[in-house]
Amino acid sequence: MTSPTAQLEWSLYVECPNCKESNDLAGPDHDVEHYISGFIFNNKWDKLEGWEVTCEHCQHEFKLNKVEY
Repeated sequence: MTSPTAQLEWSLYVECPNCKESNDLAGPDHDVEHYISGFIFNNKWDKLEGWEVTCEHCQHEFKLNKVEY
């Protein structure tokens, strides 16, 4: 009998203040270097305050205020 394998799926959504569309910061468009996931999984959420985001829908640039759980 084989043991089941667990799979972790995560997301970190932020709404663009310009177009109001949702952006998943865990996705490949935003976490290319895995900095965001590193901060999240090491409980360093405050490191994302002021993080610059480019909306994947309208290309508007904005900064994160904070991450809430």
